[in-house]
Amino acid sequence: TSIDYPPPAPFICPDLRTKNTEERWFPEIRIGHTTFLTINNSYHISDAAEEDQVLRSHHLRLLLGCNNNEEGEGHEIYCNACRSFKTGTIYYFCNDCQNSYHKECVESPPIFISPCHPKYPLQLFKYDRGVTVKECHSCGMGFSGLFYHSSKWGLSLDPVCANKREFSAINNLKRHEHTLHYFPKQASVTCDVCASNDNKCCFYICLQCDFVVHRTCIDLPRVILIPFHNHRLSFAYSLPSEDWSCGVCRRKMNENYGAYSCTKSCAYAVHSRCATQRDVWDGKELEDEPEEVLVHDNVQSFEEIGDGVIRHFSHAHHHMRLVDEDDTERVFDGKQVCQACMLPLCEGNVYSCMQCDFVLHEECANLSRLKYSVVHPHRLILKPTPPIETYLACPFCGEFSCGFRYMCVEGCDSYYVDVVCASLPDLLNHPSHPHPLFLIYRRGTSQSCSICFSPENRCLNCVKCNFILCFRCANLPYKTKHEHDEHILTLTYEKNATTPYWCQVCEKTTDPRKGYYACNECGVTFHIDCILGKNPYMKAGQTLYHIDGLTIELIPNTRLSRPLCKRCHRRCQHKIMYKTSRGDTFCTFFEVKPRGQSLAQSDVFVMFFEAQKRGSVGRSIDVNRYIGYDELRHDLARMFGIEGQLEDPKTSYWNLVYVDHENDIILVGDDPWVEFINCVQSIKIIPSAEIKQMSMD
Repeated sequence: TSIDYPPPAPFICPDLRTKNTEERWFPEIRIGHTTFLTINNSYHISDAAEEDQVLRSHHLRLLLGCNNNEEGEGHEIYCNACRSFKTGTIYYFCNDCQNSYHKECVESPPIFISPCHPKYPLQLFKYDRGVTVKECHSCGMGFSGLFYHSSKWGLSLDPVCANKREFSAINNLKRHEHTLHYFPKQASVTCDVCASNDNKCCFYICLQCDFVVHRTCIDLPRVILIPFHNHRLSFAYSLPSEDWSCGVCRRKMNENYGAYSCTKSCAYAVHSRCATQRDVWDGKELEDEPEEVLVHDNVQSFEEIGDGVIRHFSHAHHHMRLVDEDDTERVFDGKQVCQACMLPLCEGNVYSCMQCDFVLHEECANLSRLKYSVVHPHRLILKPTPPIETYLACPFCGEFSCGFRYMCVEGCDSYYVDVVCASLPDLLNHPSHPHPLFLIYRRGTSQSCSICFSPENRCLNCVKCNFILCFRCANLPYKTKHEHDEHILTLTYEKNATTPYWCQVCEKTTDPRKGYYACNECGVTFHIDCILGKNPYMKAGQTLYHIDGLTIELIPNTRLSRPLCKRCHRRCQHKIMYKTSRGDTFCTFFEVKPRGQSLAQSDVFVMFFEAQKRGSVGRSIDVNRYIGYDELRHDLARMFGIEGQLEDPKTSYWNLVYVDHENDIILVGDDPWVEFINCVQSIKIIPSAEIKQMSMD
């Protein structure tokens, strides 16, 4: 039985149409700081020049069995013209290019009169580069291929939305009782749902009342739960007349606009956009869902055996006894560390194993097995150090750790954060600053820590002044000990110090503004690194296993003759040394692998960077495990559970970019591999249709 396929469409393949545009050097324009190609040629084959036989050789056919005619049904197909996924449209398929295209993208005239914008002719453009920097004014999605734009009104639409008539009116009774009508002009009006006048996305208005809403705000959830508050939050169109500050960004709120507030009548509210950003909200709509009892803060980590005796889940084969701070049998000189947080034992009660040297701070022994934390939108579960000894590169403080870690249990594959960062409260009182500090999510911005001056994307902020504290500085122990001083050392900061102090360990000057440890009894001072070490959360005695059978042994630096570091050629000064199975010794974990060298070129082999994926933030990877881009893409797809081949638009929804030393965002694969691993600072896995240009300044 023969199958009668429909005849080929008399249209030019979009890839060849835009390629022909580029080869003929059609006009380029700039919108903002980005260059675009103006598409002026027709999409009809009959309009092509006779000599353009290549254009005529690519046959487009309708995809009869794969059309998404109903919203939410069927499998979304990637369009290689506008580089996005859309429902509610049909597709063409090119047998020669093996690519799919939206019908609207194939049949896109150079000049288009949108039914919703009849006064403003729209010109067809194509991005000259693959990084998305604009959003569709209708649906709010980013695009990086074909799009229509009106320079006069600053209006941008993807071809599918430009052809839609149905988006002129929307009925959503959960959002508003009346029909909402598309407002075709960009205007400085304020959305009643999010309290923003951002006109990058279009507005809808009610003709019967004065209700105004962004298209992207129409479908916001009604009831949600975020880790910043213990109760559910429900959407309200206004708040009681009080002085409100947002529970996420800490900025003042206007009570006359929409927000999320506590369902239990707590005086707690959050901006609509702050509450629903992906770093805060888990994406679950809880309206009509039964309210579960939150048990995340009462899941104990140990079983009480007797008076002051417990069996801890991380050390279940032995019992542990509570040792009081004033116990005369307790002798800690600063060398012993808590097995959970890896910080020294000097003050407070501890639980000590009755048969071995396993010790936990009382506070760490009481860490909940299951909890919510402000550092992640999903529930976290406490995990002890794995049997095969490994380490964690925490995505918040950037420190390596051999201690306990919290892992996401709800959809983020292998998301880990160390227990110190995960346990930071929403409000932190820190000795470095007189005001309380808050974790404030402000996407796309980098801030410099007021103590160490390092630029960070995640910081604790003071809402009363401009003080900023990074996670690394926030986690430093306030009190500790040194083996050559019998007294407690206190972490001290002097903001207005004019003279340096002298470190008793390295015999170099200290900068009091960056903090130092001081003995109030003896009057001596120390560098923070000289007391805690360069990698304070790594433990001597651990052996770390790596690829090719190589290992790193963490050795206490207690010998009279300190070894020379293979990298800096100086005597190792810190508490721990790193010795590889090849016999080489290094001062710090960071020196174990220089950039730009493969395993065959170097005696060392570790260089970690953070890989981020929407919904699964903060996976640390060692780029030098890979020999090229294909291996890196394959492993990232495996780590994050990405179906299909990463960066292949036919099989995957995701694309890769990286941030270099100058905070430029570059597509992964544009540079030679060696140059890439010398420049990369972080890697981002972003939807192909929504890659944003981020300011990292």
